[in-house]
Amino acid sequence: MARTKKPASPSTPTRVTVQEVAERAGVSIGSVSRVINNVPGVRADIAQKVLAAVDELGWSPNIAAQNLRTPSLRMVGFIFSDIRNSLYSSMTKGAEEILSTKGYLLVTASSDGIPEREIALIDFFKRRRADGMILTIQDENNSDVLSAISNWDIPHVMMEREIPMNSVSIGADHFRGTRHAVEYLLGLGHKRIALITGGRGTRVARDRVRALEDALKAAGLEPDPALFCLDSFSADYGLSQTQRLMNLKHPPTALLSMGARLLPGVLEALQLLGKTFPGDVSLICGNDSDIARIMSPQITAVRYDALALGRMAAANLLEQIENRTRPDKPVRIEIPTELVLRQSCKAVW
Repeated sequence: MARTKKPASPSTPTRVTVQEVAERAGVSIGSVSRVINNVPGVRADIAQKVLAAVDELGWSPNIAAQNLRTPSLRMVGFIFSDIRNSLYSSMTKGAEEILSTKGYLLVTASSDGIPEREIALIDFFKRRRADGMILTIQDENNSDVLSAISNWDIPHVMMEREIPMNSVSIGADHFRGTRHAVEYLLGLGHKRIALITGGRGTRVARDRVRALEDALKAAGLEPDPALFCLDSFSADYGLSQTQRLMNLKHPPTALLSMGARLLPGVLEALQLLGKTFPGDVSLICGNDSDIARIMSPQITAVRYDALALGRMAAANLLEQIENRTRPDKPVRIEIPTELVLRQSCKAVW
């Protein structure tokens, strides 16, 4: 009589191998080894793929901790809204420079500005037992995102955001930067100045709006709500809003395009409309870029050092981690901005 093979005991766990982790992550076994052993020089996207594969393959927290959280491995998560924004590349580089000196691996993740994804990424870093986080969230007042942050007692720094809890907020001085730009335009005789920016409801948009309103009122001018566009940093938004603004019965004589990804859309809209700068409209951009410098004429810009911003965020986070301290009140730290004058604005007397 044929013998039947005894089935494996259901209580016997299936051992996940490094080969399976590598295959799931789409990387080499060597890359997996470098990530779990915290070898310097591992790209952040590779590390993220490996850690995600560990989760997908169902390693228990204990096994994951034994293999991925050795005493030599220290990890910091950086959640931001859009990986295509070149400013985040500079911030990441600055943060890595500081964190790597203390043996920390910086793992970056893009949320696309979706609150549910922000929460999922916070949970991901929680399960990976990250030592700290740097965050740029889309909505500073989203209760679910705020709960996800507050429910996990971990050192964190808000990058270009300011939330209603005892957190450190580090960002550029967008109020003074925008104020200087508006005062420069007012000095050239401009009275209808439009602001295109994203981040409605964040410290970035709030400070820029306040700067424009304050400067206009100080000059005896009333702000026109139709000239405030605050809903997106995307190129498509820059295009659509520039078209809308320039087709108004009383169009603006100057545009503030305050976002690196907005500028290509603004420029495309002007081209489609047959408009030139500074001939038909003066133009100032925020977050200086290669595009602003290579355009002819070059575009006046409000500039700040994103690399320094990343370094400052990482240094503050390390202080919290190493000293085991948390802020007992909201802390706001700013780096200066500067107005770089070029040839994209003209007087309108």
